[in-house]
Amino acid sequence: MKRTAYSLSSCFASIMMLAVFLIPTVSLAQKYPALTSALKKIRETPLVEMNVEKIVKSELMGKETKHDGKVFLGQGLFRWENKTPTETLLVFDGKTLWNVQYPDPDFPGDIQITKAQINKKNKSQMFLANLLSQVSFLEDFNVKLQVKGNDATYFAEPKDKAINIQDLQIYLNVSKKEMTGLSYKDDVDNKTTLNFSNIKFKQESNAKLFQYKAPKGAKVTEL
Repeated sequence: MKRTAYSLSSCFASIMMLAVFLIPTVSLAQKYPALTSALKKIRETPLVEMNVEKIVKSELMGKETKHDGKVFLGQGLFRWENKTPTETLLVFDGKTLWNVQYPDPDFPGDIQITKAQINKKNKSQMFLANLLSQVSFLEDFNVKLQVKGNDATYFAEPKDKAINIQDLQIYLNVSKKEMTGLSYKDDVDNKTTLNFSNIKFKQESNAKLFQYKAPKGAKVTEL
């Protein structure tokens, strides 16, 4: 069985979908203080660690895939380790995005590594990256809040039909003021859900987590 590496846009979308919410705007702070407080805590903590369950459901194929992993956030830096169903690694060190797919034990092969330099040019080609460039979250989405007991859901629909992220929902634990997950659909109606658990806020940073060096002799594809 031949495995193919994730595309740059797919990898970047996963990262940006998490990172975009770490930059609250004044309007967001005024209208949604609980969400803003949760995001501020994540953004300002030297190192945040959480378990992430990623579920991708294809409406077209009628197929659902689950990925269990761990995410580390370090004030703009990012590391995402997946162990199942296959072992993968995404590392963003502030300039370079590394995407690593390890050989499947059932289908031995070579490690697959892609490397992409993230700059203003390729950021501008992706909507989620644009949100990181001082574009107000509320200027691009119509947002509605629904609270049921201790669970808050923020429903966000893009104002511009050209935006390929639809049915965006952000989930928050009201009493803890912590994000518990988010979900969205892409332009081909695939639904991605990210569930967060066991969130740890650490006051000491760890620079090594956000560094990656390809193994000697490994082939690296630059995008």
